[in-house]
Parts: sequence; structure tokens; C-alpha cells
Amino acid sequence: MNEQSIEENPGIAKLPPASNALSWPREAMRQAEWDKACERWAIMRQVYFDEVAVWVQAAIAHRKLGQFDLANGLLDSARERFPDLPDPLIELAMLQCERGCLAEAEALAAELRKRFPGNLAVMLNSARVSARRGNLSEALVFNRQARETFEESSEPWLQYAELAMQAKDWSLALERWQEVRQRFPKHAEGFTRAAVAADALGDGSQARRLRLAQEYGNAWLESVQDTDLGENETAHTINPPQRRNWRTFADLVWTKARLNLKSEASKNHLRYLWWILDPVLYMTVFYVVFGILMERGGPGFIAYLLTGLVPFQWFAKTVQHTSNSIVGGKGLMHKVRISPLFFPLVGIVQNTGKQLLVFGMLGIFLALYGLPPTIHWLAFIPIVLVQLMLMTAVSCTLAMLVPFARDLTNLIPTGIQFLLFTSGIFYTIDRIPEEWRSLFFTNPMANILYQYRQVFVENQWPDWSGLGWVALGCVVGLSMVIFLYRRLEPIFPRVVIE
Repeated sequence: MNEQSIEENPGIAKLPPASNALSWPREAMRQAEWDKACERWAIMRQVYFDEVAVWVQAAIAHRKLGQFDLANGLLDSARERFPDLPDPLIELAMLQCERGCLAEAEALAAELRKRFPGNLAVMLNSARVSARRGNLSEALVFNRQARETFEESSEPWLQYAELAMQAKDWSLALERWQEVRQRFPKHAEGFTRAAVAADALGDGSQARRLRLAQEYGNAWLESVQDTDLGENETAHTINPPQRRNWRTFADLVWTKARLNLKSEASKNHLRYLWWILDPVLYMTVFYVVFGILMERGGPGFIAYLLTGLVPFQWFAKTVQHTSNSIVGGKGLMHKVRISPLFFPLVGIVQNTGKQLLVFGMLGIFLALYGLPPTIHWLAFIPIVLVQLMLMTAVSCTLAMLVPFARDLTNLIPTGIQFLLFTSGIFYTIDRIPEEWRSLFFTNPMANILYQYRQVFVENQWPDWSGLGWVALGCVVGLSMVIFLYRRLEPIFPRVVIE
């Protein structure tokens, strides 16, 4: 096409690059905007007339609008342009089914099988045509051929389950959708369509569980199903999540956190390595500023700095990550019955999983730096557990408050920054006047960081009394958090959408 024809049709000048041009009309089809899709495919045909999709997909859009004659004309043109491709004939067969011309559709399906034997799309089309004719047994024959020939492809298995749906055999459909989930766990249809079958059976609790599993994975669904099965329950019975079933709830939190970690790693070119590089770069900045440029510290300062920064960064990232988690989970909260406590707990577990790797790197660094492991390092476990309780209490409290006071999210970074400079990360306890030390240790993070340094830097046991007071405060705080979450649970779904 020359420049003059583009000027005559200004719509063409606005076309996206050829590499992704066809996604433009397909996006309209995904949104079921059929008029817009027809217009876009018409533009595509002027530029990419040698692509079969611009003809066949346009015919589908016109068919969805009930414009059968226009669709038929496009497919006839496509048959002439692409005689060696089955796509125009396949769509023509479906068009004839839509028009009620089932004999013509069957003749086209037979022609396709003769001209394109062993073609997956042809096998699936034959099954669809037979199903439209009401001959489900024949449709299953074609579908079985597709499943046996293309066992690794998802399309035959999806059609296999849909045939049971068409027959309204809901129990059989649930069995087939379960097989789809096992073979292709990433396909949403295995959950959403199974939920439709469960609703048709009148099993609303199973339908809700399936929709929940779409978000959190088939592995969780199967583990919960196995746990919930009783002596009088069938293999298809799935009970809704219960707040009192802490094992199911904990498994859901763990599964979601694990899937989030995998998803987060897959988005980075360095994958899991970035979990180490990120804190290393963060700590390097502070060391350069305070240790080199400002000439703070002395011998052993880098070990002192890192044993404070590594645990504090864990605290800071977890609190920031979870503070808005309940508001962020409002979509799921309105689909299924689930405790709002689930959302901050997922963030805590997710950040803890990454932090374990960072703690391992810290241990290796300290050993190379001249601070090898001693028996006192065993105290690392109770210190980490106390910090985990503290982060859980703080994170869950903030996540609970933010839906009621959204502006609080603007103050959280400032609060974390305040703690950064008041927890003794960049200076030793000796620099604090004696009369102010009791007040200094009322900051639980300052207390915990002091315990880390006692173990890693001073090679001493932690101050068990100070650590115990922090642990006691965390237990009291967690008890209050659980109580408040239970009282506010019915209110959260309404508040998060306001």
C-alpha cells in the first residue's frame, strides 16, 4: 500500500506496528466489542490481506453480530485465497451450524477430514459439528481421536469436559474438569467451568471453593479436598473454608505465598538472585554513606552495620508490603468467604521466605569477615521468632486500620524511616546516655537488633530478659489483633469498597 492510499484512509496511519497489529482487533474480540472488531479487521484486511486471520476472525465477529451473509462472503474469499488452509472451512462449518444448516455443516466437516487428516483443529471441529447435531456419541469419537493423537494439547481435554456440560451430566463434567486441572493447572476453565457444574448440582460451597482455587492453585484445592474428605463424603465434596479450621487456613496462606514468590521471581531476568542483590545494594549504599563518606564507625563497623540493616530491612519491607493488603484483596473478599487476616499473613510469609536466603548470606559474610559461628548462634532462632511475632502484630494491625483510614498509608514510610534512625543501626549503645537507654529499649526493634548483635558480633547470649519482655508484648498484641479481626470480619467487605 502506498502513501497516497494511507492519506485517503487516515485510520490506517494510526495502525500499530505490524509485529503486534493483529492483537489490536483481537483485543476488541476479547472484550466482546464485535462492532469495533469488525471495523478493525476491515482495516487489517487492507494492509495484511495475505493473513488468513484477518478474514476468518472478521467472519467470526460478523457471526457474533448475526451478520451471516457478510461472514459467509468473507469466508468464501478466504477459501479462494488460502485453499491449502483448513481455517476458512472450519469457520464456515460453524457458521452453517449457527444458521441451522446442519447437513451443510456435516458435509464441510467430512470434506475437512478428507483433505486435512490428522489435523487437530479439524478433529475438534468435527466433534463440535456432531455435538451441534445432537450426536454426542459421535462427537466423543472425534474428541477421543484428538485426545489420543494430541495428548499434550489442552484443547481436546477442554472440549472433552465441555461435551459433558452440553449433555448436562454435571457429575461427569466435574470428573472431567478435575482431569483438566491435573493436566493443565494454569487453565482457568478447569476451575471456572467446574464451578458452573457445581452450581448446577446445587453445591454452592464446592463452587466457591473452585473459584477460590482458581486464584490460589490446584495443589491447594487438592490438599484441602483430601483434608476435608470424611467417611460419608464423596470424592467431589469440597467444604467451604472455615475460620476455625486453622490447618486449612495455614495451608492456603502458605500456598498463596509460595505462588507469589514464584510469580515474583519469574518477572525478573535474574530470578531468585535478585532477592540477594537487592538487600546487598541497599546495604552497600548505607555503608558508603556512613562508613566511608561520613567516616563513622571503626574496626568491625561493617559487621555491626549489616547485623542491624538485614533484620531491619526485613521488618520494613514486610510492613510496607502488607499495610495495604486487605484493600488490595477486596476483589477476592467479595467472591469467597475468607478471613481478612489472610491477606497480611500472605505478605509476611512471602517476605520471610526471601529473608531466609538473605540471613544465609549474612552468616557466610560474617564467617569470612572473621566472626565464625559459635554456640551462641543457636540463639538466632528465638530472636527471629520474636521478630516474626513483632512484624505479624504490627503488619496485621496496620492492614486492619488502613481500610478505615486510607491516608495512613502516607505515614507508614515516614514511620519506618523514623525507626531506621532510632533503632541503633548506625551507632552503638555506648553513644546513648545512660539515663536514656531504658527509653531507647522501649523501641522493640532497637531491642531485637541489640540481641542480634549480641549473638553475631559480641559472641554472647542475648539479653533473655529484654527479649522476653518483647515476646510477651508481641503475644498480647497478637491476641488483640486476632480478637479485633474476628469482630471486624463482617465489616471489611463493605469498608474496602467505600
